[in-house]
Amino acid sequence: MMLPTVFKRCQLAAIALAVAAGATFTAATARADWEKTDTTVAWKANGKVLWRFSFDPTKGKSFFDPVSAGGPAFTNFKPADHPWHYGLWFSWKYLNPPGTEHVNFWEEDRTTGNAQGKTAWKPPTIETQPDGSAVIKMDVTYTSAKGEVDMTESRQIVLSAPAPDNSYNMDWTMHFTAGKNGTVLDRTPMPGEPGGQVNGGYAGLSIRMAGLPLMMKVVTPAGPITDFPGNRARPSSPSVGCNFVDATGANQGGVAFYSDPANISNPTPPWYIINDNVQVPPGAAAPEGFRFICSCILGPKILTLKPKEKMDLHYRISMSPKAWTEATLKAGQEAFTKK
Repeated sequence: MMLPTVFKRCQLAAIALAVAAGATFTAATARADWEKTDTTVAWKANGKVLWRFSFDPTKGKSFFDPVSAGGPAFTNFKPADHPWHYGLWFSWKYLNPPGTEHVNFWEEDRTTGNAQGKTAWKPPTIETQPDGSAVIKMDVTYTSAKGEVDMTESRQIVLSAPAPDNSYNMDWTMHFTAGKNGTVLDRTPMPGEPGGQVNGGYAGLSIRMAGLPLMMKVVTPAGPITDFPGNRARPSSPSVGCNFVDATGANQGGVAFYSDPANISNPTPPWYIINDNVQVPPGAAAPEGFRFICSCILGPKILTLKPKEKMDLHYRISMSPKAWTEATLKAGQEAFTKK
């Protein structure tokens, strides 16, 4: 980790670069700089946090919260209905060696804050640049209640420098290695499977998104998604855009999700999306709202890895102050897969 003085130098360097480019600064001029504590790092523009990453070892997961594009936060951290939802985070549902019972790494006890399975990490390496870009590298261990390592992970998150409109990308690359006994990656049964449930399939890279008064609309490269039976949708698509509007219908920006076609050889993976209160009548009382999206990498099937077998996942998450469209999602997917 860089020391606080280095972050100050990054701030000054960013101003110097802007001046060299011909910018002029007054007391009202926008500023951008790094904000750092012992367990977090954040990039701020105009006094607004665009993203903050927490690697606090006392938390159940590492996570990003808030995440924004200069407007309202797109994330919802530890809502009362699901306090194990960490804004933007990664978690498996069930991990266990073949032939053993499920170990839950997702839900946490409401009293202790602990899950059955422990997700732990070493202090990350975080490299920051004056332009607001960063690279986060961390090693993660998934350990059962018996103290056995079910899986390890080498994770890298690359955050691009925000554009002038505060749009930016997060590229997540995760390299997993199964434990010495192998690993079963499982989830709640999908609808249509034995014991299937309406909420089946979730696990992986996830965002619990902003609730009311913001409303969410969802679009894919093939068009908008308007049908949410049981408040849920499972589109198969290389990318998905979640757009937010306020009570007047005015755009508040959105988040796009891209899956690498190489992820488990599935070029059009399913996504698990919850969007309740799709329409709230004027003046009607409404709860906080449940908006959620997950990569649903285990939706098609449960995965079994042999002892020490490896598996890679790669995603891009893009934040924008503009609403995502079919065209911008297609362009974004093309740019992502060309990297």
